[in-house]
Formats: sequence, C-alpha cells, structure tokens
Amino acid sequence: MTGRERMQAVLAGKCPDKVPHFELDFQLAKEAFGEGFPDLSGYWEASKAEQERLTEAHLDMWEKIVDRYHWAAVPISLPFIPAARRRFADKAMVFTYNGEGTFWMPPGDKIMDFVVDLFENPEKLHEEAKVKCRDSIELAKKQADAGAEFICINSDYGFNEGPFISPTMFAEFVTPYLTEIVGAIHDLGLKAILHSDGDLRKILDQLVSTGLDGYQSVDPQGHMDIAEVKKQYGDRLILMGNVKSAALQDSEPEVIRESVRYAIQHGKPGGKYIFSTSNCIFAGMPLENYHIMLDEYEKLAWYE
Repeated sequence: MTGRERMQAVLAGKCPDKVPHFELDFQLAKEAFGEGFPDLSGYWEASKAEQERLTEAHLDMWEKIVDRYHWAAVPISLPFIPAARRRFADKAMVFTYNGEGTFWMPPGDKIMDFVVDLFENPEKLHEEAKVKCRDSIELAKKQADAGAEFICINSDYGFNEGPFISPTMFAEFVTPYLTEIVGAIHDLGLKAILHSDGDLRKILDQLVSTGLDGYQSVDPQGHMDIAEVKKQYGDRLILMGNVKSAALQDSEPEVIRESVRYAIQHGKPGGKYIFSTSNCIFAGMPLENYHIMLDEYEKLAWYE
C-alpha cells in the first residue's frame, strides 16, 4: 500500500498493512534538504506568474518531505490545495487546518478579559462563539470545494495540568459549537481530526461526544496515556501521536526509541492509529532525533 492508501484505510476504519505516518508540520527543511520553504509573505501581491512559481516551489518542498519520509498526508493551506491534490494524487492525502471555530487557550494578553467575560458577560461570549462557529463552517466549505480530503481542527484546549476552562464551562462555551462544526465537516463528506496539546482527561468525553473522527497529540507531557485513551475510546477515535516531543529535543536515543515503542505498542492494535510525535517536527529539534524515531517506527509499524 502507498502512504495515501494507508491513510485512506485508517480514515475508513480499516486496518492497513502498516501504521501510516505524517506530522502536522516539518520545520527542519533546511537541515534535511539544504533549503527552506519559499517566503510566501508577498504571495497575494505577486503577479500571477510569480504566484505560480511560489506555489510550485512550496509544493516541491512538501514533495521532498513526502518522498524521503514517506508521509501519508500533507498539511496544505487553502490557496495551494488544488495544485497539491494534483501533485500528490497517488502519494499522500491533502489536509488543511481550521482551528479558530471555538474558544481555546487565549494568549496571555487576553486571558484576563476572557476570564472576566466567562463570569460577567457570558452572553457576549456566546455571541462571539456563534460568529466563530459560522466563520469556521464557511471556511470548511471553501476548503472542501478546493479539494481538502480531511480537516484538522487545531485548537489547544489543555494546559499541562488540565483544560483551559472547567469542564462545566467547556460544556457551555465550547462543546455545542464544536459539535456544530464537526457536523458541518461531516456534511461536506470530510473527516475531522482534533489537534490539541495538554491534559484533556476531564473533557475528553465531551470531545468524543462531538463526533470527532480523530485526536492528535495524546500529549504525554499533559498526562495523556495512549494506552488508557485507546482502552476508553479506541473504538470511536482514530488516535495519532504520543511520541514525546520533549524527548526528541534533547534525549538520548534509547529514550526516543522507548517512547516510540510505547506509542506503537498501545496505539497500533486493531488499527485506527497514525504514528507521529505529540506535536510536530519543530525548529530546533536535532534532525537526527527524528531519524532515530523513524528507524524504530520502521521496525514496529507493520501489521502481520
């Protein structure tokens, strides 16, 4: 099977010949290939010819990543989705991000106002939530029309020691709107996979109730144990991740390998698992550590 076929099997609830692998981002292009992604900051102001050049250069880099590391899916932003579908037609699935549809962890300079509104202006927050939800659904329609094959809802709902608001407040201000977004994505014929770092143990039942198809991160730094999550929700959720990102930063090779072994041992049985770090391949990570991670994965990823 190709990476694309493995990913399609997992999304369809079937067991592929091998656990598929991809990451939510790859920030080590220069280290891996001697050059980075093209600068897209002036994309919309560029001429049509320059836009086409930038698009091809952008997809060239993703193709190098897919070919070298055998990714089963690639993250592509809206303007590049049609070209990416043509480029990766037989190699990898194309997905995109839609993460602003609900409230999630506010930035530091806004968190105090948000907390005050939770208690003093709940109706104001509900009105904001309705707008965010509507905008997210409209974006999902555009993403589906462009050719996205599944959507990643990238919303960090957890700190390392618990959700960003109480489970009771989460049930009021997040869950109903997330449920509406997931339902709209399903109506478009697409799957919805949540990315969230942090400790989600107190709200994971709510997240599953929204109809989400998958959950990426399963963050060990946030006390998320893939063995326990698989036991509780493995029949309802595709799980992705759980390899300790912190270990890939500065740990000895055996620590990395042990994290890989644990993630695959508990994520792999029965299918519905995608191999990845608990975050992404981030800038500053030694590239060799990613290679060590993949070396251990290759030993364990095949189904018999």
